[in-house]
Amino acid sequence: MVAPVGFQTNPETLQDNHFMHTTGDSLSEVERKALLEFSELHMKFRNAGINVYLQCAERFFNTPDAVFPNNWFSTHTASEVGVSTMALYPMKTPTRRAERRQHVISEFQQVYDREMNFTHWEYSDYPQFFESTGVLIMDRIRKIAYCNISERCSEKVAREWGRRMGYEMVLFRSVDSQGRGVYHTNVMMSVGTTVSVVCLESVPNQAERENLKQKLMKHHTVVEITGEQMNNFCGNILELQGADHKRYMAMSSTAYNNFTEEQRKVMLQHVDGIIHSHIPTIETIGGGSVRCMMGEIF
Repeated sequence: MVAPVGFQTNPETLQDNHFMHTTGDSLSEVERKALLEFSELHMKFRNAGINVYLQCAERFFNTPDAVFPNNWFSTHTASEVGVSTMALYPMKTPTRRAERRQHVISEFQQVYDREMNFTHWEYSDYPQFFESTGVLIMDRIRKIAYCNISERCSEKVAREWGRRMGYEMVLFRSVDSQGRGVYHTNVMMSVGTTVSVVCLESVPNQAERENLKQKLMKHHTVVEITGEQMNNFCGNILELQGADHKRYMAMSSTAYNNFTEEQRKVMLQHVDGIIHSHIPTIETIGGGSVRCMMGEIF
């Protein structure tokens, strides 16, 4: 996780992230609120015995979205992909690319035996982007990856990633109620060990929607959410492991309050608890929620 120092509206990502909104608050007030929200969420994770590798952004880096570190890297165990691997990803905007801190990468390089680098796609004649676990929803147990093709998720790079990682790729397109492309897959779906959450109504193509549903139902209990629930970040959740191997579903309080009681009961049949925290500033200004705030370490 990355503490949101320098957090503010990013005009570069505002162009295609329709979950983002501007505010009349001063930059210092936005940062103050975001840091308080971040601290509360971080403390809840620690209290549940979830290990957090904490970093901090710096204002002079000009990385207003650094609180969302899940878009520039992913990690994989040897049992998953054959050799322990760190992967780096091509990101759409220059401010997001600046989030790739060399000192963090160097620490990863000491742990993982292989580095798989896709960032060259940023500089090709026809740039392509593939923003890690923002666009990749991985079922690591069964090696199936779900990807919503968008401006931040190139179908070409997705297929290359699947070939190199040995994953089956399930590709589709997701849109909001106004027909605009959903910028990241992780706002419309999440895959846990035995339960998944998905906004099927956001997939307009019937064949793609049915294929996505059947793939999920084969291995998971599926909690289907509405477009309105997706807009309230109910898809932006993540299963985490805490103390004593207990499993928790992490989400914002916005998401928690927009799930129905019955939907929460279904999730609690598959995890030991739900951790939620109030992060309205980060959600409103950044256009991302709790899942986006975590880069997973395997």
